Amino acid sequence: MVQDVGARRLSVSLPSPLVKEFDTVWKSMKYTDRSKAVHDAIRNFITEHKWMQEEADELMGALVLLYYFDKPDLLNAVMRIQHEFEDIIASSMHVHLTKDKCLEIIAVKGKAEHVKNLMQKLMAKKGVKQVKLAAIAP
Repeated sequence: MVQDVGARRLSVSLPSPLVKEFDTVWKSMKYTDRSKAVHDAIRNFITEHKWMQEEADELMGALVLLYYFDKPDLLNAVMRIQHEFEDIIASSMHVHLTKDKCLEIIAVKGKAEHVKNLMQKLMAKKGVKQVKLAAIAP
């Protein structure tokens, strides 16, 4: 078993324009130092990678779904799918963006495989423009 040795120094080489843009962003986000911003960026990268590789058994996060309201029966189909996955859906919020576009935010917690299945079912519906997962490490 590897013992945690605390913080470790990491050195990376990046193109100057990327560093300049990163510095602008982390300062505008009110981080107190670059290390904390890099830490959070790496944590997000790892979380996303684990989700993509299905190494994460348990997953928490939010699905963001953009779809066209005027597609026949799409709203009912989205609701039916959510009821199918009620074991992993904690909550959802519906937002009217325009006359014909809606945003659905679905809080999920459960097996990564089930979240993936939920995403695939939602993406497969005609009229769904985009489904995106914001995964959080448990």
